[in-house]
Amino acid sequence: MRILLVEDDDILSQILTDHLTTQHYVVDTAGDGVTGFNYAQAVAYDLIVLDVNLPQLDGIQLCQRLRQSRYTAPILLLTAKGESSDKVMGLDAGADDYVVKPCTVEEISARMRALLRRPNLVGSPVLTWGNLCLDPVMCEVTCDGQPLSLSPKEYSLLELFLRNPQRTFSSGSILEHLWSFEDAPSEETIRSHIKRLRRKLKASGNDDMIDTVYGMGYRLKSAFPLSVPTSSAQPKLFPSATDEQGSKFIASPSAENEARATAIALWQQFKQPMLDRIALLNRAMVALESGNLSDPIRQDAAHAAHKLAGSIAMFGFPAATQLGRDLEQLLQFPDPSLTHFKKLLDELQDILQSPIQETFFGLQQPSDPITQPYLLVIDDDTVFTQQLQTEGNLGNPIKVTSDLTEAQLLLVTDLPGVILIDLAFLQSSEDGTAFLEELREQFSRIPLVGLSYPDNFVNRLAGIRLGCDRLIAKSTPLHEILAMMQDVLNQYATRPIKVLAVDDDPVILEQLNQCLPLQGIHLTVVNTPDAFWYRLEATQPDLVILDVEMPAVSGIELCQVIRSDRTWGSLPILFLTARQEPEVISQLYKAGADDYVSKPFTESEIVTRILNRLARNRLLQQAHSTI
Repeated sequence: MRILLVEDDDILSQILTDHLTTQHYVVDTAGDGVTGFNYAQAVAYDLIVLDVNLPQLDGIQLCQRLRQSRYTAPILLLTAKGESSDKVMGLDAGADDYVVKPCTVEEISARMRALLRRPNLVGSPVLTWGNLCLDPVMCEVTCDGQPLSLSPKEYSLLELFLRNPQRTFSSGSILEHLWSFEDAPSEETIRSHIKRLRRKLKASGNDDMIDTVYGMGYRLKSAFPLSVPTSSAQPKLFPSATDEQGSKFIASPSAENEARATAIALWQQFKQPMLDRIALLNRAMVALESGNLSDPIRQDAAHAAHKLAGSIAMFGFPAATQLGRDLEQLLQFPDPSLTHFKKLLDELQDILQSPIQETFFGLQQPSDPITQPYLLVIDDDTVFTQQLQTEGNLGNPIKVTSDLTEAQLLLVTDLPGVILIDLAFLQSSEDGTAFLEELREQFSRIPLVGLSYPDNFVNRLAGIRLGCDRLIAKSTPLHEILAMMQDVLNQYATRPIKVLAVDDDPVILEQLNQCLPLQGIHLTVVNTPDAFWYRLEATQPDLVILDVEMPAVSGIELCQVIRSDRTWGSLPILFLTARQEPEVISQLYKAGADDYVSKPFTESEIVTRILNRLARNRLLQQAHSTI
């Protein structure tokens, strides 16, 4: 579903966008009310989330203007003012609901889901079609209670059809609902997504669920009435702590601990810009002490206090919210009390600078043992797989399956560290190619090793074309195969990948922010070269992405600075450039670039280049360590 977020606080906007993207929403963002109104007139959004305090056109005025233009989509207001009069004003302006800041992204998501359910007049969020259930809260799809693995776009397509069972969608309307402005695909891409979704639905027993209306588009087949199950009829998506036979399952981390861990990660990501806002308050205090508090300095400080109050609680600092509000209120006066101002600011800085373990409710590291990554073997050769399990001395578990459906379930519920697959078995299977396409699309970070038999150039070439990272002859002694698996596990140890991107174009940074986190890549963005070195040392990235042309300092100069440093000289560097002239590309490599990607780029292209460059860098490091 497509959401418009109108928010002038860049930090809050990015946090919400990241979270909503993981929930399979397509999010467009606007930083002021006028831009938000123009977006709403141009695109059919399913819901609008807007802040009350916006530049050019505030949230109340924007809401009124939208309703006056007969805009009917739900509107959710975000406001830092919790008084009844403010709430009444927002609802009278045409808002459907409101959330008082500070709030959590989970609360905003829950309010959004509630608003999106209202037109359907149903009490449960679960959408069903025959034996298929889609749960928007868990972002899960099941068929007869069994998980159905879908890519994010396939999930969004299915949800779109289930929420609108009587509607026919053209390719253009599907594009408008499920893709943002920056990553709009061709109609052929949309047809490919429909085709893959149909194939997976067919495999789950829902053949011909999506009809093609020739000359018009696609719709949900009308043979199965849409229904919403009651609570007693809802499928059991996850086992409870003890099942009917008394078998015990390991409990997952509590939601509270997960929320705390999320707050810690967010604080590490956005700590510096939040401290930059504190710096504006300190500047105002210094000016107040010297008797030179000008209106511009006071207004900048009041604006910083307002933004702090609206977002600081998301990082686990609830007490700081009220301090931010008090500072904002104090700065409304031309001559605020220095004593009161200093007291509030000191308290705020004490909270933000306290040790992170104490700040976040004494959160401790989990004591549960870390699960070892296992080797998943996909092969129907029982003699070979039994011998492999008998010989296995990896110290890592080995799981074997000859059923591609079972393999898909394992990939969804328990990610392996490496996959060993018999290419002959894969090619003989009816769904082998489709399985591998899905594997490479959704789990590109899991190394894939192909068993070649007979071992010849033709079979090895076929393995590479199928997407294998490594190839080994099936006739190789078992202990050598296992040793290779151990090497691959060590090389591709799945720790988080950290990438630092520097670009003055917010559209490019947002595009990176939309696609990289979905692949397990932790992204830090910098929109000005001035902050680059600080962020480099603070984040210690595995790879840097640089734009070529930026004001003041070019990407080529940044690359040269990195290469001249003893600590960072070997860091992989990837350039983004719209320039294709040979002399420009030559300059990139002379400066020390490892690779470059042309603008505009696709998600698969940028992710593949990053992963390939990191894999190549690991191989070089291993080769260097053995010299």
